[in-house]
Amino acid sequence: MPRSITGVQADREAEILDMLKALSPKDLCDLARRLDRSTMTPAVLSWISAQRSVDLGTAMSLFMNAQPDSFNHLEKDAVPEPYRRLCAALDALCQRINCGYYLPDPQRPLDKVRDFVRWMGDQEADARSRRKGRWVFNPVTVAPMISDIRFDARRHKAKPARGERPGLFRKVFSSQSA
Repeated sequence: MPRSITGVQADREAEILDMLKALSPKDLCDLARRLDRSTMTPAVLSWISAQRSVDLGTAMSLFMNAQPDSFNHLEKDAVPEPYRRLCAALDALCQRINCGYYLPDPQRPLDKVRDFVRWMGDQEADARSRRKGRWVFNPVTVAPMISDIRFDARRHKAKPARGERPGLFRKVFSSQSA
């Protein structure tokens, strides 16, 4: 359980942030995927989630590793004081995911697809029962990371239906990419 930040803890957090700033984008994403609620502080979570080099799979993994389930249906005022900063950082991370701040990277898939699919299923169940959790994800935004066809779509080019001719733009762009 996180405690309030003392001077020593603030110094340690500053050291951690300095170390994170020195990492390459790949190393930062690798480290971010290994953090969990016991090892991430709100400042570290906020700083990592604000980096442009973080991809969608890493951001979604970071969110799930924070174990947000226990706070999802609590009112903001009902969240225990030691966890309010963490929840605020998760609010910002969820908003960034939903607005498309992070791009999917086929080299960095979501670590725990089943957990996130369960989250989305719970989100749908909440909607059917007219409940709403604190963190609601846009299914279209997260689909590239949780869809069963997420990798197959990149390997196969779309072909026009029988007898259908490709449009001008498809013809122009497909000839350039060939």
